[in-house]
Amino acid sequence: MERRFYWQLGALLLLTIMVNFALFYWNTFAIQKSEQLNANWQQITSSNLEKAVLLAKLDQNMGYGGFIHHFKNYVLRRDSRYLLGAQTGLSQVYDSISALKKLRLTSEEVSAIDAIESTVRTYAIKLSEAQSEKLRELSVEQLDQLVRVDDDNAERAQQSLRASLRSSNHQALVLQAKLRNETLSTIKLGAFVVSPIVCLAAILNMIALWRIAVLFRERDALFEVTPDSILYCDKQGKIIRVNKATEELFGYSKAQLLTMKVEDLIPQPYRSHHIHLRQDYLGKSKMRHSKKDGLEIVGLHKNGTQLPLDIAIASINHGAKDFLIAIVRDIRQEEELALKAERDYLTGVYNRRHAYSLLEDELTRANRYRRPLSVLLIDLDNFKPLNDKEGHLVGDIALKNLCQFLNESARPTDIIGRWGGDEFLIVCPETAHHSVMSFAERLVKEFAEQTEYGLTLSIGVVAYDFVSDKLSANDCVDQADAALYRAKSRGRNQAVMFEPELMMASH
Repeated sequence: MERRFYWQLGALLLLTIMVNFALFYWNTFAIQKSEQLNANWQQITSSNLEKAVLLAKLDQNMGYGGFIHHFKNYVLRRDSRYLLGAQTGLSQVYDSISALKKLRLTSEEVSAIDAIESTVRTYAIKLSEAQSEKLRELSVEQLDQLVRVDDDNAERAQQSLRASLRSSNHQALVLQAKLRNETLSTIKLGAFVVSPIVCLAAILNMIALWRIAVLFRERDALFEVTPDSILYCDKQGKIIRVNKATEELFGYSKAQLLTMKVEDLIPQPYRSHHIHLRQDYLGKSKMRHSKKDGLEIVGLHKNGTQLPLDIAIASINHGAKDFLIAIVRDIRQEEELALKAERDYLTGVYNRRHAYSLLEDELTRANRYRRPLSVLLIDLDNFKPLNDKEGHLVGDIALKNLCQFLNESARPTDIIGRWGGDEFLIVCPETAHHSVMSFAERLVKEFAEQTEYGLTLSIGVVAYDFVSDKLSANDCVDQADAALYRAKSRGRNQAVMFEPELMMASH
């Protein structure tokens, strides 16, 4: 489920990137179209406007109040003022023609301007002729006939220029309309296609963010309600985050824990070793330590109580930083239950099942390493009459006293278990024939000296200098039982070493 969610999140991220790219492309394209529309309009209108202004100046300089007007007045009136006006107008006409030629013109427009220029040059020649003294004697009609210029070509050329200007303006309007329509189409595409996709991506992102928020809330809730203690720490051991169970386990508040290091929760004798373990965990995906792994982890409560713990540790990496996550479980109850499962509830020694299991382990070890092993099967003599006469309470006290005596007399490495009602088993690793017999006789003697109600011990002893791989725990107990039977048949209050013929006698 979580994996599918991350796949969906990745797909949504890819969709968001693609939508943003499409939106960026659409914006760029729309801006380019708008800029192209504006630039094209400015270019065309600027060119046409300049052409129209120069053409108007040309018309003005050649028409009424211009060169031709002054030229004709000079011819008719012979007034030097009109000659000066004609010369000035001629210069302005040439300037207008020169300015027009500098513009971007079509071949038709160039031909029209050339025709106008040719007519103007003809007028200029006639103006020079009109200034001749020889022509002053001619009548006005004669002079007019002499300087008359055919300007039909110039007039047609001017009409052609005006028509070309109108055509250029029309083409500009058509092009502008086309660009405007393309720009509007681009905007509509964004409005009806890109914008809904962007909205959809935004909605999906909101849904994804909501799901992520829900996931974080669920994980935070799970983090807080889990019965096991959870700690986050950096590679220096500084505690970064803890849950409620951690506060309850160690007795510190969350604020106090966040100012501490992990080693502050470990008893002083174990801290240096714990630092070494923590550094060793870095870079490893998962590691678990418990008593089953041969390493006991001990925690320290605020009140100084030492806590047996089971810890699972994982190392995670965020960029250049390493972190550790520890899941800590209090195993006091488990140890108590295990102890109850292994121990006899009355006497506190191992029960029969666990004692049998430990005997099997010791037989295997002795066989593997070729070491000696001895077993004692002990019976409390006269226990039944005591129980019948004094009651079960006194009988229970007698059994407890016996176990206390055995614990005080045996070595720490010896295994003591309750085998039956008043029978007890002692497994003595690394103990050979003579040593175990001496130990058994000492038990018989010392117990008889300190006991009440006439209770004594009968002990069957079996000793192996070398344990065969064919020897089972049942065989071992049967042999000890045969020796015990011989001790009881001889009058009790004694220890008897097993011999092979005892098996035949017991049967």
